[in-house]
Amino acid sequence: MKARKAKLIMLAVLAVFMFFFSSDFGLIDVEKTSIITAVAIDKEQSRYVVTAQIAVPEATDTNSENLKAHISGRGSTIGGAIKDLGDLSGWFPKLAFCNLIILSNDMASENVVDVLDYFAKSLRVQDSALVILSEKKASELLELATPLDNISSFALQKILFKNTGFDRDVYPTDIKTFCAGHYSDSHSALMPIVKVLPAGESNKGGSKSSGGESGSGAGSQSQGGSSDSSKESKSTDNLFNAKTTALFKDGVKVGELDEPLTLSFNSLFQSMRGTTFSVDGIKYNGKDTNYLLTIIKSRPKITLKATENKLILDIDLKLYCKTADHNSDYSNAALSLNEPIPDQVKEKAEQTFKANIEELILTEKQTACDFLKIKEKLYRYNHKQYSRYKDNFLSVMDSFVNVTILGQE
Repeated sequence: MKARKAKLIMLAVLAVFMFFFSSDFGLIDVEKTSIITAVAIDKEQSRYVVTAQIAVPEATDTNSENLKAHISGRGSTIGGAIKDLGDLSGWFPKLAFCNLIILSNDMASENVVDVLDYFAKSLRVQDSALVILSEKKASELLELATPLDNISSFALQKILFKNTGFDRDVYPTDIKTFCAGHYSDSHSALMPIVKVLPAGESNKGGSKSSGGESGSGAGSQSQGGSSDSSKESKSTDNLFNAKTTALFKDGVKVGELDEPLTLSFNSLFQSMRGTTFSVDGIKYNGKDTNYLLTIIKSRPKITLKATENKLILDIDLKLYCKTADHNSDYSNAALSLNEPIPDQVKEKAEQTFKANIEELILTEKQTACDFLKIKEKLYRYNHKQYSRYKDNFLSVMDSFVNVTILGQE
């Protein structure tokens, strides 16, 4: 028995060595593998154009910068276009490190899930890869460089993923979340729209921010040795803005949430700790005073009640805030770290958030995109009435919104 066991172990070790020395463990040569960090998808007539951003390590004793390369492939399907990438470059396209998928704005009028299905069902791509909609051509975003990171996809990820302390003014979406929303009973999903703004326009306040700071932009810088001044200007004087959110119903774009609405939407479904927002036009001694408030804690509560005749949506939002800054003339209280929020500021902030949430409800009714997840609440908490209202829940729904701003006393 022991001899038989020893023979089996010897055969197993021999098999491992045979696979190793025959290179069956290395079917793909490392030097012939391209590490794709982002994929941009455009469409030319009936063919897909997939542009991949590839990180090319070029570290030396004098230069530790990672360069990037762009390669485009074409095909009648997404898989065929990615296969064409490898055929044209001689590199095997490695998608395991792809964290960003960019869709062209032209594709928003079609069912974008026809494109995302390949990435959702393929084990070669992470489910956590972010999905964004470009305002223009998708490949243009990959051509931009930034002063924060030479690889544009990394800069885009920085403005999409924000740690605690940054404003929650962007709604990031990954493949799993978008496809789960699309295949749910409401067939609704969201993704951020990335806009490219000239740096000069941003400095002049061209990009409005509900948070009081322009924290979601990333500029770009030129590549050394470029002789084309116009091309250099195009690639350097740009900022990214992802504060607008696209609404999708059955995979087709049906509307947008602008920057204030995106911020208000996030206040209902995300932790808003550290987010700032401005309250302008407060009268003090006959002068307009502007305040900047920081959210310490948010407590949203969304309930749906079903009766025999209608649905009642009740939204209650409590925001615990503190004064971060103001330009008032008085200075006594400004020296305190725990400055109370004036009643006028609270009232105007409550009115603003309430109006934004009411507009969110109106937008849902107009677009039929259930981004507020009302149908899900109907199924979970009012299942006996689900069959009665599942097809007309938006038309028979009344809503009540209450917003309370609580400050330091």
